[in-house]
Amino acid sequence: MKDGYKWVGFQYELSGNIYSLGRIPKCKSTMLKHLKPGQKLLVAGAGHGTEAIQAAQMGIDVTVVDLSATMLRHCRGRMDKCSDAAACMTCINDDIFNIQDTEKYDMVMANFFLNVFPEKRVDEVANHLASLVKPGGYFVVGEFVLPEKGLIGLLQNLNWYLAILFYSATTEATLHPVHDYAGLVRGSGCDIESIEYFSIMGLKLYWSILGKKK
Repeated sequence: MKDGYKWVGFQYELSGNIYSLGRIPKCKSTMLKHLKPGQKLLVAGAGHGTEAIQAAQMGIDVTVVDLSATMLRHCRGRMDKCSDAAACMTCINDDIFNIQDTEKYDMVMANFFLNVFPEKRVDEVANHLASLVKPGGYFVVGEFVLPEKGLIGLLQNLNWYLAILFYSATTEATLHPVHDYAGLVRGSGCDIESIEYFSIMGLKLYWSILGKKK
């Protein structure tokens, strides 16, 4: 399998933390509070596994899926340092569409994962992820906010395009405007129960969307 993050994956977690002044890691893990020990979580495009490891430390049964072997190597390295997390985590190096565990998980998380896909395909990915959620379970999307109008929207777009220009130039991520992630969650058959925003100096830049499957 082709590893699009082979050359830049090493800095993924650190650069995201610095770029967002710590907001991205918080955005990734904020919705874990809706899970209980023993429940099942799938993290799609797990990267270095920030939210996955935190969930495993809570006693949640975690499956992480990432197409990038580089990302999973870093995730496993962090996992191995947390003995209480390792026993609760399963790592899978594969395309998310090869995961066919329909309605198996209490929560599926797609944090800063859907932004990799172009507009013509992102709804297909969101729908597949939602199909893995149990009825009554949660589909969580953490991402860059949909820009508003005026100066605020200009700054929100600037935050997005600086990031995607780097990753579209160095990985297989596609350059595109910010997706309507709330619309994708609704379109996948989930009702939005909660949205949490993460701001810098009062400017909303990231959001975590909690959708409950009907």
